[in-house]
Amino acid sequence: MEVVASHGFNATVDDVARVAGVSARTIFRHYQTHDRLIAATVKDMFEACGQYPVGDLPRLTDDLDGWIGALPRRVDDVEDWLTRVCVTIHTRSARIFGKAFWDIHCLKGLEAETLAEVGRFRREYRLRAVNYLAGLAWLSAGGEGSPPPDLVLTFALALSPFATQALMIDFDRSPTDVGVLTASILKDALLRSVAQECRGHNPSTSTPHDPDG
Repeated sequence: MEVVASHGFNATVDDVARVAGVSARTIFRHYQTHDRLIAATVKDMFEACGQYPVGDLPRLTDDLDGWIGALPRRVDDVEDWLTRVCVTIHTRSARIFGKAFWDIHCLKGLEAETLAEVGRFRREYRLRAVNYLAGLAWLSAGGEGSPPPDLVLTFALALSPFATQALMIDFDRSPTDVGVLTASILKDALLRSVAQECRGHNPSTSTPHDPDG
């Protein structure tokens, strides 16, 4: 991950072997081809971005059903949790993906089959992560059932690695700055969505109900 973050998909097997302190032959023994190495590394990058304390996001390997079943269904302080989630995701996005961000999202530099595999993984992982985080925030803030589609899309925009890159590069903001800003946006959107649901159930209700009440 260190080498791919530094060089993107142009990272060579020799580069990886040098940093890992092993021979290129050892790398090829495990991954067979350069493209397989890159594809496996991209998967590791996404999973590293989703590790604790963000909430142990569901992964696409190993025991997926068991992993999902063990995820939290509520958080006690949703506003504090959102801040930690946003800061962590944007910080990890900047650090873990590095230059590989552009190759992963523009999908170039590998043979077609591997590019398609990376593209599918990226999309599936992102959809699962965004839906999980939006749903957890929604239920923890007092919402019922599934979160509104517009709220899910707001989470997708706020947590996008494109947001990380754009605000860092064009507006000279740190990943922590991006996290705090996007957390504020998500908190406002979340409270408005819960308030709208409450008004739908009870026209006299104008504020979100207390999830502990």
